[in-house]
Amino acid sequence: MRIRTASFLMSFLAAMMVVSACSNSETAPSSQTSNDSSTKTDQSKDNNAKDSSKKLTTITVTTPRWPNTLSYEYGENELTTWEQDQTNTQIKWNLFPDADKMQKLNLELSSGGNLGDVVMGDFGADNSFLATYGSQGALIPLEDLIEKNAPNIKQQFEQYPDLKKSVTAPDGHIYGLRELGNCYNCDRAMRFWINSDFLKKLNMSMPTTTDELEKLLKAVKEKDPNGNGKADEIGITGSPKSWYANVHQFILHAFTYFDGDGLYVKNDKVVAAYATQEWRDGLRYLNKLYSQGLIDPSAFTNDENQMKQTVELNNGQTVAAVAGGGQHVFAANDSTRLKYEIVPPLKGPSGFQNAYRNDYGIIASYKFMIPASVKDKVAAIKWIDFQFTQEASARGRYGTPGVNWEKPKAGTTAANGGDAQFTIIGHDIWQDPQKAHWHGANSVWQRWGSDARAKLEEGKFDLETSLFDAAKLYDKYAEKASVPKFFFNPDTAQKYNQIRQDLKKYYEAATADFIVGNRNIDKDWDTYLGELKKIGVDEFIKIQQTEYDKNWKSK
Repeated sequence: MRIRTASFLMSFLAAMMVVSACSNSETAPSSQTSNDSSTKTDQSKDNNAKDSSKKLTTITVTTPRWPNTLSYEYGENELTTWEQDQTNTQIKWNLFPDADKMQKLNLELSSGGNLGDVVMGDFGADNSFLATYGSQGALIPLEDLIEKNAPNIKQQFEQYPDLKKSVTAPDGHIYGLRELGNCYNCDRAMRFWINSDFLKKLNMSMPTTTDELEKLLKAVKEKDPNGNGKADEIGITGSPKSWYANVHQFILHAFTYFDGDGLYVKNDKVVAAYATQEWRDGLRYLNKLYSQGLIDPSAFTNDENQMKQTVELNNGQTVAAVAGGGQHVFAANDSTRLKYEIVPPLKGPSGFQNAYRNDYGIIASYKFMIPASVKDKVAAIKWIDFQFTQEASARGRYGTPGVNWEKPKAGTTAANGGDAQFTIIGHDIWQDPQKAHWHGANSVWQRWGSDARAKLEEGKFDLETSLFDAAKLYDKYAEKASVPKFFFNPDTAQKYNQIRQDLKKYYEAATADFIVGNRNIDKDWDTYLGELKKIGVDEFIKIQQTEYDKNWKSK
């Protein structure tokens, strides 16, 4: 969205508030110099806006340096410059190398290192991390500071009570603040796509059941739909290293519920789907497809580029069906992406039909903490609160209004069918070398998602529209079955995380083995269940069930 004037921008953003939702290893803070007159701008209407008569407040912000953010400094980085001019707050940067950011953060917190006033960005911190360092005093509690000094954060908590619950530790304190993950389609991303040219060539309809999918794949293998006289067509491909592109994920939803960890909640009970008879039935079906040569063997080892190379063979006329969050992850060219249509959730042999939906996807990664080394807690929380304004978040994701994005004309339709809230100028600079933003490190409360972008003209591949339409379709079938994002005490969290990691590694490898026949679904199933028990699946479920009964039951 490019806003042509400052006053128009602020009016637009105020309306939107109502509508919704990495340098080298040398990390010494860089100095920043500026005088009051150089930072004078028109006074913002926001409570956090600067009073140009005041001297600058200086805070030190520790954040991972994104390699493509060429400078973070005032006068060079547009977001840094705008924020200082708005808030009277000068930032001294303590930039961590992005590659080992978590290790370095752990080291500094455990050793009492000086992290300045604010830790910002996605370091990969989880609830266990927050509970551990919070209880040790390395991170300070935020709830009282928020109550007295952070109206934007308070507003977010009021609108999204599950978000507040997810950041409240068992001791009642809040040690970190999460991003509001406003991505509708991302939370419905276990999707499946079929080459529509093959359907036309074979005179077949979009499959609606697992039996119909099998018939289609057999026809693809036997009837040469790409017309080159060779039996080179591939039934299904995918990748375990791309966005929801595992070949089993979509298909298994014709047999059982499950989330990204293979779990679900029904009737207030937490269940390990990968230990159920329904999961076994799904694996038997997938093994049947594989044994008939209908699943690409490389689908279990492909990285994303290899998957794309396979899909693009014969000008995109080789693969019948692909698992993946969107066409962009498995096809390199727009002409190929346009061929692939979304497959509605299939009915399994028993009539079961479901789609993945992450009901807690809005609870995204931790973005802000205040370390014990803070010098001015009030200044720190006020600066953090400013990041929860719409304009700060929008600039942090898309860049400078009027340069990188703009407000469309009234009546412009968005990818989600509503009124468009922004349009990209040129192209999205997210992955470009740039000095416009901090690569989303501060972006915590976008009031609209990427599907609010203006819809592209007919005939162009429009990823946002395609993914929104797919998500709406899947919503018709998806039942609420997601496991909440629990907050355990440090000891329990450590045990939970270790068992979770071991179980996930084991059951995912075993799933692939059962599909390709390295394990026999009949002879080896009991051994598989026994190994899950040895790893600790019963304790794993009990830990979650206890927390669920305590804080989440019947929500």
